[in-house]
Amino acid sequence: MHIAFRGIGNLVAAVGFATIMSSASLAEDIAGSADHPLVGRFDGSNIVAYDFREFDEYDFANEPITKRDPDNLQALEGAVTRIAYTLDGDQSLAEVARNFELGLKQNGFEILFECKTKDCGGGNFAYALDTFPLPKMVVDPFNFRYLGAKHTGDASEIYASVIVSVDSNKKIRTQVTVVEVDKLEFKIVDAKAMQDAFAEKGSVALYGIYFDTDKADIKSESAPTLEQMAKFLNGAPDLSVIIVGHTDNQGAMDYNLELSHRRAQSVVDVLAASHGVGRDRMVAAGAGFLAPVAPNDTADGRAKNRRVEMIPR
Repeated sequence: MHIAFRGIGNLVAAVGFATIMSSASLAEDIAGSADHPLVGRFDGSNIVAYDFREFDEYDFANEPITKRDPDNLQALEGAVTRIAYTLDGDQSLAEVARNFELGLKQNGFEILFECKTKDCGGGNFAYALDTFPLPKMVVDPFNFRYLGAKHTGDASEIYASVIVSVDSNKKIRTQVTVVEVDKLEFKIVDAKAMQDAFAEKGSVALYGIYFDTDKADIKSESAPTLEQMAKFLNGAPDLSVIIVGHTDNQGAMDYNLELSHRRAQSVVDVLAASHGVGRDRMVAAGAGFLAPVAPNDTADGRAKNRRVEMIPR
């Protein structure tokens, strides 16, 4: 769902009174992109850059920065979403920033730090932030607004940063960065646990396989889980399986179906090429977000839904 808001007196939040963007506006967003469901966008903005990583690092600003190599940034790890918007209109930076502030508060965030230009630290602050490079994102070091916020749940912490600036064409440029620090530690499922899961449930869900954003390339952090999958499969030579890729509900359905299938195929390819598992024993399939195991309206739920599943054929 794409959330849009405008006007301090008529702010809408991600829960309850959401304004759905028109199809004409959504068509201008880049392929595969989506608003973060807890943050949304300012009405009339379009997504010009999008990046999601299931696990990455991000340096979060919650105080002024007065030197080029700051040591007062908070290092975070988790699922990182970065979205850059452009807005062609007569709105002020103050109006856009204020709407984001109210929207974050209404969605349960605590504002940790907010500032404008000089109070932030000017260019030192602007250059220290991890933003998309030109021309995807523009931050005028002499004219910007910043918000840093935190949402605390039972099993997760979510940090959101919003920087709003203006480019040389007087367009409002905004970057939203959300870090979902997952406190639910998905442990590596070993070969014995896979065998037990097959016997008890008829399938096993795996959370230790990571991919580059919008790609099917398997990241190196996935090696331990792949090794255990191979150990399990090589120890049961008569077993054939279906490797199923699953996503959360961010982005279009067709896009997620295709991406989840390619990712599942990458798992099959690695197991066959690098671990000696017979290719004829594995079939790749993609379910996109059609088989959730948790609600997609929370960070914890989306983390559970992003998985690779293995089921017998």
